[in-house]
Amino acid sequence: MKYTKAKIPNQVYVNSNYEKMNYDGSAGILFKINHWLMEWGIDKKYNEHILEIGGGAKLHLEFINSKNIKSYTIIDDKFFKKSLPLLKKRNKKINFIFIDYKNQKLVNKIKKKFTRLVSSHTFEHFLTFEDSFLKILPLMKKNSLLSIALPCDPGLTWRALQFISYFKQKKLYGWKNFQQKDLDDSRDHVTPVQNIIKVLNFYFKTINFKYFPFFVPIVWLNIFLIIQIKLKDFRNNF
Repeated sequence: MKYTKAKIPNQVYVNSNYEKMNYDGSAGILFKINHWLMEWGIDKKYNEHILEIGGGAKLHLEFINSKNIKSYTIIDDKFFKKSLPLLKKRNKKINFIFIDYKNQKLVNKIKKKFTRLVSSHTFEHFLTFEDSFLKILPLMKKNSLLSIALPCDPGLTWRALQFISYFKQKKLYGWKNFQQKDLDDSRDHVTPVQNIIKVLNFYFKTINFKYFPFFVPIVWLNIFLIIQIKLKDFRNNF
């Protein structure tokens, strides 16, 4: 008997399937709300120099008032670099920089200090979130803002949505059964939101949490969690 890692259909990034799955229909409405909540009550002064981690097919830029933005740096998979020419055409006053996250040498060479970090549904993919997150902080100015959006996974409402979304994913992604979807999700969301919250609570004195849709601070009941942190609230006495 050979014990080998299972191969499952991988049609997520074929024929714009990812965009069709996450940014059309009811899922698209939910993600728009996610981005709107990230901008709720944000002082525009933080938008001068933005670093977005893993914006994917839909950058948070589309939901920000771009008047104050001077530079926008994106660290992501090189697959998404194809959107850069259109971004530059639509936002001629903004200096765009794209860095392949796999090219650690380029990441390490970043010298610019950013006024805002944007990370929407990215940190749950980090296998070593604590270490990776702490490596990002030196790139930020001391008076910068950290804007983070996370799925409430694992959670009861999130789990219910996965059963609903399975039927569309089966058609687009090529899953043969729900077990294949579950396996892919387990490989994708490797860090539970609860663990990320614990890490952030340890390192920061003050954190603003917004839960959606019920706005009560219970992960199991909600779909999204929006987090706003000022870097100046980082604890130094631990």
